[in-house]
Amino acid sequence: MLIEVIADNSHIRIHFKGDGGAHFAAPIATEPRQTDFYYACMIEQLFTLCGVEKEQIEGVVLASVVPQLTHALMGALSFVTGKRPLNVSSGVKTGLNIRSDQPQQVGADRVTAAVAAKARGKLPCVVVDCGAAITFTVLDQSGALAASAIAPGVRMSLEALRAESAQLPTVALENSVRYDMMARNTADAMRVGAVVGAAAMIDGMVDRYAEALGETPQVWLTGEGVQLIARHIRTCWEGADDLLFEGLRLIWEKNRQSR
Repeated sequence: MLIEVIADNSHIRIHFKGDGGAHFAAPIATEPRQTDFYYACMIEQLFTLCGVEKEQIEGVVLASVVPQLTHALMGALSFVTGKRPLNVSSGVKTGLNIRSDQPQQVGADRVTAAVAAKARGKLPCVVVDCGAAITFTVLDQSGALAASAIAPGVRMSLEALRAESAQLPTVALENSVRYDMMARNTADAMRVGAVVGAAAMIDGMVDRYAEALGETPQVWLTGEGVQLIARHIRTCWEGADDLLFEGLRLIWEKNRQSR
């Protein structure tokens, strides 16, 4: 059994496949100030609930984009599983050509997603991860990570708007709702601006990447924010909820011989 862990600014997602092939993906709230002991307790409880037998664990792989959290998670995972986690960072084999001025600064989540997207073989492609931020990871025809873009996510945009504008209210969002473009009140106007605006940005960015690449790319959509904006996106896309976990498995397999 391989334990795959993705840590971002909102959640730590732990994924593994149990007996009979059933997949488990459980989130833990990100608390950057907590200790390795705290996370060890949380992970231990999760394994108990899911019936994970530690002797079945073959390896652990982690992709974290929260530097102050990485050390605590590494310690917790090592303590609970008895395995030294593979941390996706500089020096880890990925098989990915990263064309960046500073390759070591490309987020572990985007590297992991790019590895999986390359393996799927539909190139060129753009991976759009709709989380706290909306990130674009572009692979060219050769499978190289050729470009990236980072923009505020839907909820982040709303929070910033509310924080900087005294008269604007706090508004709630619902998944899989199609918002009416002809908003007639302030709350709906904010929802349209954040949700439909994010979808329009994705459409526009993909169009521009198509121009730069010289052909229409495959578009993979992933992240917890997809359900908020999917109904408003006009670009042809495919969902890829398992893309990051798929990439983690591929990276672990590439590095397991040297561990």
